[in-house]
Amino acid sequence: MPAVVSRRSAAASTRRSLAAGLAALALISGSVFADVAPASAATKSCSAKMSISKPRQYSNTWVKVSKVGSKAKVETVAHYKTTKTKKRATASTQGKASLKYYISGASPNRAVKITVTAKKGKKTWTCSTSFKPRRK
Repeated sequence: MPAVVSRRSAAASTRRSLAAGLAALALISGSVFADVAPASAATKSCSAKMSISKPRQYSNTWVKVSKVGSKAKVETVAHYKTTKTKKRATASTQGKASLKYYISGASPNRAVKITVTAKKGKKTWTCSTSFKPRRK
């Protein structure tokens, strides 16, 4: 005659199996999240501002970057109406960089956003600024 399993013992067995499965999942997902968290924590904020916020067409303005790591590699991207212009520099030992942009015939009164990314080792700094060209 087959053994009869009571409802209580079957429910208890199911709960134990479920608890063991959840514990194993927590251990696995904990190690996955532990690998992901430091990467997002490595992104920091920097500071960027323009030397001239409303430069005339066919003139120069500088993106002044600060609060990045000593000797970090800095990249700026100017997002014009029809094109993007990249500039690169290395920050000073004080964590500052200045990148020159020639304005040319950029659309007057149309904001040009500049995104800044600086990297050193596993650390990354990001910030942005903008300028509005005006007629010559």
